[in-house]
Amino acid sequence: MNLRHDNDLVRAFDYLMDAPGWFNIRDMTANQDYQKIYERKFETLVLTGHAQRHPTMRGRYRRIENELEVMDFKSVEATPVNIWLPFDLDDLVEIYPGNMIIIAGGKSCGKTAVMLNLAYENQSMWDVHYFNSEMGAQEMRKRLDLFPYMTIDQWKFTAYRRAENFGDCIDGNEGKLILIDFLEIHDEFYAVGRQIKAIHDNLNGAVAVVAIQKNPGSDVGLGGWRSAEVSRLYLSLDRGRAKITDAKNFKDPEKNPNGWVRDFKIKHGCQITCPHWWGRKKKEGKE
Repeated sequence: MNLRHDNDLVRAFDYLMDAPGWFNIRDMTANQDYQKIYERKFETLVLTGHAQRHPTMRGRYRRIENELEVMDFKSVEATPVNIWLPFDLDDLVEIYPGNMIIIAGGKSCGKTAVMLNLAYENQSMWDVHYFNSEMGAQEMRKRLDLFPYMTIDQWKFTAYRRAENFGDCIDGNEGKLILIDFLEIHDEFYAVGRQIKAIHDNLNGAVAVVAIQKNPGSDVGLGGWRSAEVSRLYLSLDRGRAKITDAKNFKDPEKNPNGWVRDFKIKHGCQITCPHWWGRKKKEGKE
């Protein structure tokens, strides 16, 4: 397809290729004049066979994906991975090779404490790679020194400084645990889904846990439900409370934990305690 001399068509095409599913032109820009321009460009992509127009909702499109990967389901075992998850989540849900977990939390809600505990509890079973966007080496050393009964030489994970474009540097395979603390989005929040999908596409059997920011009181992080499209477990953190926003694989098929909440406390910046078990959130005023 010849895209030369049409920058708007190039941008529309690039966005289409990165989008993980249905999207609205409003996700690209809030400017109504540009929305009209991009609608014409996406109609061009419909005519060329690259895009599909939503049958009932104007301005919604998706990429036509006609590549097929044959699944060899007969020669594999449906065995979940052995992984420690915070708040005893590993007693409720199952995680499989290639799965992604999203932890959406507000500022100072405990995301880093949870991520460091994931490294601490899983380093003997997994090849742990920790991508950090905020802490320098000195600050990370200070946080790690808070863990009791653990000398600095006993930590086994590999740490990196990284704030964006994580998909470019993920070299995944089974046995690797990728921890991203955290995926920073400062504008164009719709792009969070694109970045998460890029990470997911490069896992190749690894498991990834990605922390993202969210607004207080919301169940999903910045970027809305675009951040949940490829996750198999989506956890929402508010100060002192965790919520299972979306879990796909339950340990007990008769017990769907979606919507369950659990209170927690973080002591000394690393020790997570939970006074009660998971349960449905009670009505306000009756807790």
